[in-house]
Amino acid sequence: MQDVVEALRKSFGSNSVVTDPEITTSNATDWTGRFRGEAICVIRPVNPWQVQRAIEIARNSHTPITTQGGNTSLVGGATPVNGGVILSSQFLKGIEIERTSQIARVGAGVTLTELNSKAGEFGLRFAVDLAARDSATLGGMVATNAGGIHVLRYGGTRQQLVGIEAILGTGQMISRMEGLYKDNSGYDWASILCGSEGTLGVITKAVVKLVPAAKHRSVALVSVDTLAGAIRIMAEARRTFASLDAAEFMSRAGLKLVQRLGEKRWPLGDMPAYALLLETAGDEVEVDELAEFLENHEEATDAALAYDSRADGLWSWREEQSVAINSQGIPHKLDVTIPIEEMPAFVGYVSELIGIEYPRVQAIFFGHLGDGNIHVNLLNVDEADDEIDHEILATVASSGGSISAEHGIGRAKVHDLSLTRSPQDIGSMLSIKRALDPSHILNPGILFD
Repeated sequence: MQDVVEALRKSFGSNSVVTDPEITTSNATDWTGRFRGEAICVIRPVNPWQVQRAIEIARNSHTPITTQGGNTSLVGGATPVNGGVILSSQFLKGIEIERTSQIARVGAGVTLTELNSKAGEFGLRFAVDLAARDSATLGGMVATNAGGIHVLRYGGTRQQLVGIEAILGTGQMISRMEGLYKDNSGYDWASILCGSEGTLGVITKAVVKLVPAAKHRSVALVSVDTLAGAIRIMAEARRTFASLDAAEFMSRAGLKLVQRLGEKRWPLGDMPAYALLLETAGDEVEVDELAEFLENHEEATDAALAYDSRADGLWSWREEQSVAINSQGIPHKLDVTIPIEEMPAFVGYVSELIGIEYPRVQAIFFGHLGDGNIHVNLLNVDEADDEIDHEILATVASSGGSISAEHGIGRAKVHDLSLTRSPQDIGSMLSIKRALDPSHILNPGILFD
Protein backbone atom coordinates (compact mmCIF):
# COMPACT_ATOMS: atom_id res chain seq x y z
CA MET A 1 0.00 0.00 0.00
CA GLN A 2 2.98 2.32 0.48
CA ASP A 3 3.50 2.19 -3.30
CA VAL A 4 -0.04 3.52 -3.74
CA VAL A 5 0.62 6.39 -1.34
CA GLU A 6 3.85 7.28 -3.14
CA ALA A 7 2.12 7.19 -6.54
CA LEU A 8 -0.58 9.51 -5.22
CA ARG A 9 2.00 11.90 -3.75
CA LYS A 10 3.80 12.10 -7.10
CA SER A 11 0.53 12.98 -8.81
CA PHE A 12 -1.01 15.24 -6.14
CA GLY A 13 1.87 16.59 -4.09
CA SER A 14 2.48 15.74 -0.44
CA ASN A 15 0.08 18.36 0.93
CA SER A 16 -2.89 16.73 -0.81
CA VAL A 17 -2.17 13.22 0.47
CA VAL A 18 -2.74 12.92 4.22
CA THR A 19 -1.49 9.92 6.19
CA ASP A 20 -1.69 11.39 9.70
CA PRO A 21 -3.44 8.61 11.70
CA GLU A 22 -5.52 11.11 13.67
CA ILE A 23 -6.98 12.53 10.45
CA THR A 24 -7.44 9.21 8.65
CA THR A 25 -9.17 7.74 11.71
CA SER A 26 -11.49 10.74 11.98
CA ASN A 27 -12.39 10.57 8.30
CA ALA A 28 -12.93 6.81 8.55
CA THR A 29 -15.61 7.24 11.24
CA ASP A 30 -19.14 8.26 10.31
CA TRP A 31 -21.02 11.15 11.95
CA THR A 32 -22.93 8.94 14.39
CA GLY A 33 -19.79 7.08 15.49
CA ARG A 34 -21.47 3.76 14.74
CA PHE A 35 -19.51 2.88 11.61
CA ARG A 36 -15.72 2.84 11.51
CA GLY A 37 -13.14 1.79 8.96
CA GLU A 38 -9.51 2.18 8.06
CA ALA A 39 -7.76 4.10 5.30
CA ILE A 40 -4.15 4.27 4.19
CA CYS A 41 -4.59 7.96 3.38
CA VAL A 42 -7.00 10.77 2.63
CA ILE A 43 -6.55 12.48 -0.73
CA ARG A 44 -7.87 15.95 -1.51
CA PRO A 45 -8.01 16.56 -5.25
CA VAL A 46 -8.55 20.10 -6.47
CA ASN A 47 -9.80 19.35 -10.00
CA PRO A 48 -11.46 16.55 -12.01
CA TRP A 49 -8.18 15.50 -13.64
CA GLN A 50 -6.68 14.68 -10.27
CA VAL A 51 -9.75 12.57 -9.52
CA GLN A 52 -9.24 10.82 -12.84
CA ARG A 53 -5.61 10.14 -11.98
CA ALA A 54 -6.56 8.81 -8.52
CA ILE A 55 -9.00 6.35 -10.07
CA GLU A 56 -6.35 5.24 -12.56
CA ILE A 57 -3.89 4.55 -9.72
CA ALA A 58 -6.58 2.74 -7.74
CA ARG A 59 -7.57 0.57 -10.69
CA ASN A 60 -3.99 -0.41 -11.47
CA SER A 61 -3.32 -1.34 -7.84
CA HIS A 62 -6.79 -2.76 -7.02
CA THR A 63 -7.12 -0.23 -4.20
CA PRO A 64 -10.63 0.70 -2.99
CA ILE A 65 -11.68 4.36 -3.06
CA THR A 66 -14.33 5.70 -0.69
CA THR A 67 -15.66 9.09 -1.72
CA GLN A 68 -16.45 11.55 1.04
CA GLY A 69 -17.99 15.01 1.12
CA GLY A 70 -18.85 16.54 4.49
CA ASN A 71 -18.77 13.13 6.24
CA THR A 72 -22.34 13.69 7.44
CA SER A 73 -23.65 10.26 6.41
CA LEU A 74 -25.79 8.61 9.08
CA VAL A 75 -25.62 5.11 7.55
CA GLY A 76 -21.88 4.65 7.02
CA GLY A 77 -22.22 5.69 3.38
CA ALA A 78 -18.86 7.48 3.32
CA THR A 79 -16.97 5.14 5.64
CA PRO A 80 -14.48 2.67 4.11
CA VAL A 81 -15.33 -1.01 4.47
CA ASN A 82 -12.24 -2.62 2.95
CA GLY A 83 -9.53 -0.08 3.72
CA GLY A 84 -7.97 1.77 0.82
CA VAL A 85 -8.13 5.48 0.09
CA ILE A 86 -10.63 8.12 1.18
CA LEU A 87 -11.16 10.67 -1.59
CA SER A 88 -12.35 13.92 -0.03
CA SER A 89 -14.18 16.38 -2.27
CA GLN A 90 -13.66 19.32 0.10
CA PHE A 91 -11.36 21.21 -2.31
CA LEU A 92 -13.51 20.65 -5.41
CA LYS A 93 -14.92 24.15 -5.13
CA GLY A 94 -16.33 26.79 -7.44
CA ILE A 95 -19.78 28.36 -7.83
CA GLU A 96 -21.08 29.97 -11.01
CA ILE A 97 -24.58 31.50 -10.96
CA GLU A 98 -26.65 32.16 -14.09
CA ARG A 99 -29.32 34.56 -12.93
CA THR A 100 -31.42 34.50 -16.09
CA SER A 101 -31.60 30.70 -16.25
CA GLN A 102 -31.72 30.41 -12.45
CA ILE A 103 -29.08 27.70 -12.33
CA ALA A 104 -25.80 27.20 -10.50
CA ARG A 105 -22.74 25.26 -11.60
CA VAL A 106 -21.25 23.97 -8.39
CA GLY A 107 -18.15 22.04 -7.36
CA ALA A 108 -18.82 18.83 -5.46
CA GLY A 109 -17.10 20.15 -2.33
CA VAL A 110 -19.25 23.28 -2.03
CA THR A 111 -21.40 23.21 1.10
CA LEU A 112 -25.09 24.01 1.05
CA THR A 113 -24.47 27.15 3.10
CA GLU A 114 -21.79 28.32 0.65
CA LEU A 115 -24.12 27.79 -2.31
CA ASN A 116 -27.00 29.66 -0.69
CA SER A 117 -24.72 32.51 0.37
CA LYS A 118 -23.63 33.01 -3.24
CA ALA A 119 -27.10 32.45 -4.70
CA GLY A 120 -28.50 34.96 -2.22
CA GLU A 121 -26.44 37.70 -3.90
CA PHE A 122 -28.72 37.17 -6.91
CA GLY A 123 -31.96 36.89 -4.93
CA LEU A 124 -31.99 33.10 -5.36
CA ARG A 125 -31.64 29.96 -3.23
CA PHE A 126 -31.24 26.21 -3.63
CA ALA A 127 -34.58 24.53 -2.96
CA VAL A 128 -33.19 21.62 -0.93
CA ASP A 129 -32.34 22.44 2.68
CA LEU A 130 -30.90 20.32 5.50
CA ALA A 131 -30.04 20.83 9.15
CA ALA A 132 -26.43 19.86 8.26
CA ARG A 133 -26.25 22.72 5.75
CA ASP A 134 -22.91 24.02 7.06
CA SER A 135 -21.10 20.75 6.35
CA ALA A 136 -23.19 18.83 3.80
CA THR A 137 -21.69 19.15 0.31
CA LEU A 138 -23.43 19.24 -3.05
CA GLY A 139 -21.53 16.16 -4.18
CA GLY A 140 -22.75 14.18 -1.20
CA MET A 141 -26.28 15.49 -1.59
CA VAL A 142 -26.35 14.35 -5.21
CA ALA A 143 -24.79 10.98 -4.37
CA THR A 144 -27.52 10.28 -1.80
CA ASN A 145 -30.37 12.15 -3.53
CA ALA A 146 -30.81 14.17 -0.33
CA GLY A 147 -34.32 15.27 0.55
CA GLY A 148 -34.54 17.59 3.52
CA ILE A 149 -37.28 19.89 4.74
CA HIS A 150 -38.69 21.30 1.48
CA VAL A 151 -39.49 18.09 -0.43
CA LEU A 152 -43.25 18.60 -0.16
CA ARG A 153 -42.91 21.82 -2.19
CA TYR A 154 -39.90 21.33 -4.47
CA GLY A 155 -38.95 17.65 -4.43
CA GLY A 156 -35.54 16.22 -3.58
CA THR A 157 -32.10 16.74 -5.07
CA ARG A 158 -32.83 14.72 -8.21
CA GLN A 159 -35.63 17.14 -9.10
CA GLN A 160 -33.15 20.05 -8.96
CA LEU A 161 -30.42 18.50 -11.15
CA VAL A 162 -29.93 19.71 -14.72
CA GLY A 163 -26.33 18.63 -15.25
CA ILE A 164 -23.42 16.69 -13.85
CA GLU A 165 -19.72 16.01 -14.21
CA ALA A 166 -18.24 12.79 -12.83
CA ILE A 167 -15.34 10.41 -13.24
CA LEU A 168 -16.66 6.87 -13.66
CA GLY A 169 -14.99 3.80 -12.23
CA THR A 170 -13.62 3.15 -15.73
CA GLY A 171 -11.67 6.41 -15.48
CA GLN A 172 -13.84 8.06 -18.14
CA MET A 173 -15.17 11.56 -17.56
CA ILE A 174 -18.87 12.21 -18.05
CA SER A 175 -19.61 15.90 -18.50
CA ARG A 176 -23.14 17.23 -19.04
CA MET A 177 -22.72 20.76 -17.72
CA GLU A 178 -24.85 22.73 -20.19
CA GLY A 179 -27.59 23.22 -17.60
CA LEU A 180 -30.48 22.63 -19.98
CA TYR A 181 -33.94 22.30 -18.49
CA LYS A 182 -34.94 20.11 -21.43
CA ASP A 183 -32.56 17.54 -22.92
CA ASN A 184 -33.95 14.21 -24.08
CA SER A 185 -30.93 13.18 -26.14
CA GLY A 186 -30.30 9.81 -24.56
CA TYR A 187 -29.66 8.58 -21.03
CA ASP A 188 -29.77 11.20 -18.28
CA TRP A 189 -26.43 10.80 -16.52
CA ALA A 190 -27.45 13.15 -13.72
CA SER A 191 -30.40 10.94 -12.82
CA ILE A 192 -28.34 7.76 -13.07
CA LEU A 193 -25.61 9.05 -10.75
CA CYS A 194 -27.97 10.77 -8.33
CA GLY A 195 -28.65 8.39 -5.46
CA SER A 196 -25.95 5.92 -6.57
CA GLU A 197 -24.00 6.53 -3.31
CA GLY A 198 -20.64 6.89 -5.04
CA THR A 199 -20.71 3.34 -6.41
CA LEU A 200 -20.61 4.30 -10.10
CA GLY A 201 -18.42 7.39 -10.23
CA VAL A 202 -16.96 10.29 -8.32
CA ILE A 203 -19.12 13.38 -8.76
CA THR A 204 -16.94 16.44 -9.35
CA LYS A 205 -19.49 19.10 -10.37
CA ALA A 206 -23.24 19.52 -10.69
CA VAL A 207 -25.65 21.96 -12.27
CA VAL A 208 -28.69 22.66 -10.12
CA LYS A 209 -31.83 24.72 -10.47
CA LEU A 210 -32.37 27.66 -8.14
CA VAL A 211 -35.59 29.28 -6.97
CA PRO A 212 -36.31 32.86 -5.90
CA ALA A 213 -35.28 33.52 -2.31
CA ALA A 214 -38.33 33.99 -0.11
CA LYS A 215 -38.80 37.51 1.23
CA HIS A 216 -40.49 36.21 4.36
CA ARG A 217 -40.80 33.00 6.36
CA SER A 218 -43.73 32.40 8.69
CA VAL A 219 -43.53 29.52 11.17
CA ALA A 220 -45.96 27.85 13.55
CA LEU A 221 -44.89 25.37 16.23
CA VAL A 222 -48.03 23.46 17.14
CA SER A 223 -48.85 21.14 20.04
CA VAL A 224 -50.92 18.09 19.09
CA ASP A 225 -52.05 15.04 21.03
CA THR A 226 -51.68 12.50 18.23
CA LEU A 227 -49.66 11.97 15.08
CA ALA A 228 -52.90 11.37 13.18
CA GLY A 229 -54.05 14.82 14.26
CA ALA A 230 -50.81 16.37 13.04
CA ILE A 231 -51.31 14.67 9.67
CA ARG A 232 -54.83 16.05 9.33
CA ILE A 233 -53.61 19.59 10.09
CA MET A 234 -50.73 19.21 7.63
CA ALA A 235 -52.98 17.90 4.85
CA GLU A 236 -55.35 20.85 5.14
CA ALA A 237 -52.44 23.28 5.38
CA ARG A 238 -51.19 21.99 2.03
CA ARG A 239 -54.58 22.69 0.50
CA THR A 240 -54.79 26.13 2.13
CA PHE A 241 -51.29 27.56 1.68
CA ALA A 242 -49.66 27.38 -1.75
CA SER A 243 -46.58 28.79 -0.01
CA LEU A 244 -46.25 25.87 2.45
CA ASP A 245 -42.53 25.14 2.51
CA ALA A 246 -42.18 22.61 5.33
CA ALA A 247 -44.23 20.35 7.59
CA GLU A 248 -42.13 18.61 10.25
CA PHE A 249 -43.00 16.58 13.32
CA MET A 250 -41.21 15.75 16.57
CA SER A 251 -42.14 13.41 19.43
CA ARG A 252 -42.08 14.29 23.12
CA ALA A 253 -38.97 12.21 23.84
CA GLY A 254 -36.92 14.16 21.29
CA LEU A 255 -38.29 17.50 22.43
CA LYS A 256 -37.27 16.73 26.01
CA LEU A 257 -33.73 15.86 24.90
CA VAL A 258 -33.43 19.14 22.98
CA GLN A 259 -34.80 21.01 25.99
CA ARG A 260 -32.31 19.36 28.35
CA LEU A 261 -29.26 19.64 26.10
CA GLY A 262 -29.87 23.27 25.17
CA GLU A 263 -31.28 24.29 28.56
CA LYS A 264 -34.22 25.68 26.60
CA ARG A 265 -37.69 26.65 27.71
CA TRP A 266 -40.53 24.98 25.83
CA PRO A 267 -42.47 27.94 24.37
CA LEU A 268 -45.96 26.55 24.93
CA GLY A 269 -47.77 24.92 27.87
CA ASP A 270 -47.13 21.31 28.82
CA MET A 271 -44.80 19.32 26.59
CA PRO A 272 -47.12 17.65 24.03
CA ALA A 273 -47.07 14.08 22.74
CA TYR A 274 -46.14 15.53 19.34
CA ALA A 275 -45.21 18.89 17.91
CA LEU A 276 -45.95 19.95 14.34
CA LEU A 277 -43.87 22.65 12.68
CA LEU A 278 -45.35 24.44 9.66
CA GLU A 279 -43.50 27.00 7.56
CA THR A 280 -44.71 29.14 4.69
CA ALA A 281 -42.29 31.10 2.53
CA GLY A 282 -43.09 33.83 0.04
CA ASP A 283 -43.56 37.53 -0.53
CA GLU A 284 -45.82 38.10 2.46
CA VAL A 285 -45.70 37.44 6.20
CA GLU A 286 -48.47 34.90 6.87
CA VAL A 287 -48.36 34.62 10.65
CA ASP A 288 -51.90 35.96 11.06
CA GLU A 289 -53.20 33.59 8.39
CA LEU A 290 -51.48 30.64 10.07
CA ALA A 291 -52.90 31.66 13.44
CA GLU A 292 -56.44 31.89 12.04
CA PHE A 293 -56.00 28.56 10.26
CA LEU A 294 -54.89 26.82 13.47
CA GLU A 295 -57.66 28.39 15.56
CA ASN A 296 -60.13 26.46 13.41
CA HIS A 297 -58.46 23.13 14.25
CA GLU A 298 -59.39 21.70 17.63
CA GLU A 299 -56.55 19.19 17.22
CA ALA A 300 -54.09 22.10 17.46
CA THR A 301 -54.09 22.43 21.25
CA ASP A 302 -51.60 25.30 21.35
CA ALA A 303 -49.28 27.16 18.99
CA ALA A 304 -46.35 29.57 18.95
CA LEU A 305 -45.82 31.70 15.84
CA ALA A 306 -42.93 33.78 14.54
CA TYR A 307 -41.57 35.07 11.26
CA ASP A 308 -38.26 35.66 9.50
CA SER A 309 -35.21 35.44 11.80
CA ARG A 310 -37.47 35.26 14.86
CA ALA A 311 -38.61 31.87 13.59
CA ASP A 312 -35.14 30.35 14.05
CA GLY A 313 -35.88 29.66 17.71
CA LEU A 314 -38.94 27.61 16.78
CA TRP A 315 -36.96 25.72 14.13
CA SER A 316 -34.30 24.85 16.70
CA TRP A 317 -36.68 22.34 18.29
CA ARG A 318 -36.55 20.39 15.04
CA GLU A 319 -33.00 21.03 13.85
CA GLU A 320 -31.33 20.10 17.13
CA GLN A 321 -32.96 16.68 17.30
CA SER A 322 -30.04 14.68 15.84
CA VAL A 323 -27.38 16.39 17.96
CA ALA A 324 -29.48 15.91 21.10
CA ILE A 325 -30.01 12.22 20.33
CA ASN A 326 -26.32 11.66 19.62
CA SER A 327 -25.46 13.21 22.98
CA GLN A 328 -27.09 10.18 24.63
CA GLY A 329 -24.89 7.60 22.94
CA ILE A 330 -24.42 6.01 19.52
CA PRO A 331 -27.89 5.61 17.97
CA HIS A 332 -29.21 3.25 15.34
CA LYS A 333 -30.80 5.59 12.80
CA LEU A 334 -33.47 4.23 10.47
CA ASP A 335 -34.53 6.68 7.79
CA VAL A 336 -37.72 5.30 6.23
CA THR A 337 -40.67 6.33 4.11
CA ILE A 338 -44.15 5.17 5.07
CA PRO A 339 -47.40 5.95 3.22
CA ILE A 340 -48.57 9.05 5.07
CA GLU A 341 -51.86 7.56 6.22
CA GLU A 342 -49.94 4.57 7.68
CA MET A 343 -47.50 6.65 9.74
CA PRO A 344 -49.43 6.56 13.06
CA ALA A 345 -49.88 2.78 12.86
CA PHE A 346 -46.18 2.32 12.07
CA VAL A 347 -45.05 4.46 15.01
CA GLY A 348 -47.47 2.58 17.24
CA TYR A 349 -46.13 -0.79 16.05
CA VAL A 350 -42.49 0.18 16.63
CA SER A 351 -43.29 1.54 20.09
CA GLU A 352 -45.13 -1.67 21.00
CA LEU A 353 -42.37 -3.88 19.58
CA ILE A 354 -39.75 -2.11 21.65
CA GLY A 355 -41.87 -2.14 24.79
CA ILE A 356 -42.37 -5.91 24.59
CA GLU A 357 -39.16 -7.27 23.04
CA TYR A 358 -36.55 -4.56 23.66
CA PRO A 359 -37.51 -2.80 26.91
CA ARG A 360 -34.04 -1.24 27.34
CA VAL A 361 -34.28 0.53 23.98
CA GLN A 362 -35.61 4.06 23.64
CA ALA A 363 -37.21 5.05 20.33
CA ILE A 364 -37.32 8.70 19.29
CA PHE A 365 -39.30 9.73 16.21
CA PHE A 366 -39.12 12.87 14.12
CA GLY A 367 -39.23 13.64 10.44
CA HIS A 368 -40.81 15.16 7.38
CA LEU A 369 -44.56 14.78 7.73
CA GLY A 370 -45.43 16.03 4.26
CA ASP A 371 -43.60 13.22 2.44
CA GLY A 372 -43.96 10.32 4.88
CA ASN A 373 -40.31 10.33 5.92
CA ILE A 374 -39.82 9.14 9.52
CA HIS A 375 -36.45 9.19 11.25
CA VAL A 376 -36.50 6.33 13.75
CA ASN A 377 -33.72 6.78 16.30
CA LEU A 378 -32.92 3.88 18.61
CA LEU A 379 -30.87 4.44 21.76
CA ASN A 380 -29.38 1.85 24.11
CA VAL A 381 -28.78 -0.66 21.31
CA ASP A 382 -25.42 -2.35 20.84
CA GLU A 383 -23.64 -1.01 17.75
CA ALA A 384 -23.40 -4.45 16.16
CA ASP A 385 -26.91 -5.65 17.11
CA ASP A 386 -28.93 -5.35 13.90
CA GLU A 387 -31.85 -7.59 14.87
CA ILE A 388 -34.15 -4.75 15.90
CA ASP A 389 -33.22 -2.81 12.74
CA HIS A 390 -34.17 -5.77 10.54
CA GLU A 391 -37.52 -6.25 12.30
CA ILE A 392 -38.47 -2.61 11.87
CA LEU A 393 -37.32 -2.46 8.25
CA ALA A 394 -39.29 -5.62 7.43
CA THR A 395 -42.39 -3.84 8.75
CA VAL A 396 -41.58 -0.84 6.57
CA ALA A 397 -41.44 -3.12 3.53
CA SER A 398 -44.71 -4.87 4.37
CA SER A 399 -46.35 -1.43 4.74
CA GLY A 400 -45.43 -0.52 1.16
CA GLY A 401 -42.71 1.87 2.27
CA SER A 402 -39.01 2.37 1.55
CA ILE A 403 -36.15 1.35 3.85
CA SER A 404 -34.25 4.49 2.81
CA ALA A 405 -35.98 7.82 2.37
CA GLU A 406 -33.01 10.15 1.96
CA HIS A 407 -29.88 8.89 3.76
CA GLY A 408 -29.13 6.03 1.38
CA ILE A 409 -28.42 2.36 2.06
CA GLY A 410 -24.78 2.89 3.02
CA ARG A 411 -23.32 0.11 5.14
CA ALA A 412 -26.22 0.04 7.57
CA LYS A 413 -28.88 -1.48 5.30
CA VAL A 414 -26.89 -3.51 2.77
CA HIS A 415 -28.44 -6.76 3.97
CA ASP A 416 -31.95 -5.27 3.91
CA LEU A 417 -31.96 -4.00 0.32
CA SER A 418 -33.81 -7.11 -0.88
CA LEU A 419 -36.76 -6.21 1.36
CA THR A 420 -37.93 -3.57 -1.10
CA ARG A 421 -35.93 -4.40 -4.24
CA SER A 422 -36.53 -7.56 -6.26
CA PRO A 423 -33.72 -9.87 -7.41
CA GLN A 424 -34.28 -8.48 -10.91
CA ASP A 425 -33.90 -4.92 -9.59
CA ILE A 426 -30.71 -5.70 -7.74
CA GLY A 427 -29.30 -7.74 -10.62
CA SER A 428 -29.92 -4.88 -13.06
CA MET A 429 -28.29 -2.38 -10.70
CA LEU A 430 -25.26 -4.66 -10.36
CA SER A 431 -25.04 -4.88 -14.15
CA ILE A 432 -24.79 -1.09 -14.30
CA LYS A 433 -22.20 -1.19 -11.51
CA ARG A 434 -20.08 -3.73 -13.45
CA ALA A 435 -20.28 -1.62 -16.61
CA LEU A 436 -19.28 1.67 -14.98
CA ASP A 437 -16.95 0.34 -12.27
CA PRO A 438 -15.63 -2.96 -13.66
CA SER A 439 -12.76 -3.12 -11.15
CA HIS A 440 -15.21 -2.69 -8.25
CA ILE A 441 -13.04 -0.05 -6.59
CA LEU A 442 -15.63 2.65 -5.86
CA ASN A 443 -17.29 2.50 -2.44
CA PRO A 444 -17.15 -1.30 -2.08
CA GLY A 445 -19.47 -2.54 0.66
CA ILE A 446 -21.73 0.49 0.23
CA LEU A 447 -25.24 -0.09 -1.19
CA PHE A 448 -24.29 -3.61 -2.31
CA ASP A 449 -22.76 -6.40 -0.25
